[in-house]
Amino acid sequence: MLNRRSYILTTAAAVASAALDPTLNAQNEPRSEVPFLSGSRPLFTYQYSANRPKPYVHPLYAPDGSPVTQDGPHDHIHHRGLMLAWSGVDGIDFWGETNPARHGSLVHVKFEKRTKSSLTSLIHWNAEGRLLLVESRGISAPKQPPDLTVLDWESALTAPAKLQLGTAGHVYNGLGVRVAASMDNGEVLNANGTTTIEKANGEAANWCVYTGKLGEGTASIAFFDHPGNPRHPSPFFVMNNKFGYMSAAPTFREDIFLAKGEKIRFRWRVLVWQGAKSREQIDQLYRAWEGGRA
Repeated sequence: MLNRRSYILTTAAAVASAALDPTLNAQNEPRSEVPFLSGSRPLFTYQYSANRPKPYVHPLYAPDGSPVTQDGPHDHIHHRGLMLAWSGVDGIDFWGETNPARHGSLVHVKFEKRTKSSLTSLIHWNAEGRLLLVESRGISAPKQPPDLTVLDWESALTAPAKLQLGTAGHVYNGLGVRVAASMDNGEVLNANGTTTIEKANGEAANWCVYTGKLGEGTASIAFFDHPGNPRHPSPFFVMNNKFGYMSAAPTFREDIFLAKGEKIRFRWRVLVWQGAKSREQIDQLYRAWEGGRA
């Protein structure tokens, strides 16, 4: 079994090997992942394999290089690290993968832009021979403070025909993260000062943070909801019973209806840190991002 140090060294070696040839991954197969680094520090990896029903981010790393996400755990194989999905798009489930439902898939079509610190991906939300949504997804790694991992996620969704974007009776929607197993049974804090899972689940807030055990200490994952987002401040889905999960869930209570050709745009910032940060410190980080200063 790999310990944390061995895992970090193995991952770094694989990233370095893959970087020698931008068309291949570490197994000399056609590349279907994009690693993001800050110097030699791994930040996160964008996955877009045609063998998976959705593109997503995994691993997402804490500042010390420890992963804070899981990809396809046995209890919920459709939990893909950090992912964007909806359980109800005109009655089609784009969240689940193997549950008894009508399923769609998010297909990476091409990269519209690629740099060392950002990418823009064209994604088609397909189901039953139909194109339900066209997504332009931007993933970027801004300047990284030494004590933070920072990821910016922007998705513009365009409806070729009118559709209903919602949950089909569930609450699974939006940008979500399945946390590392050690972080299960964690704690929550949101911008309103809420510290209980029961109250935070479904509560609208500018930001929400999930904290759990990692190594000898703790790690926190924060979602910042941009003021320009539909339904801002977003409701958040958050749980820690059996496993830890959090999502910025704009359709937690009410569906979004799109007319033909209509576009909606979401922007989120995701941060990971280790140790403790106060509500005031997190608010300061949020205000700096909201005001375009970070």
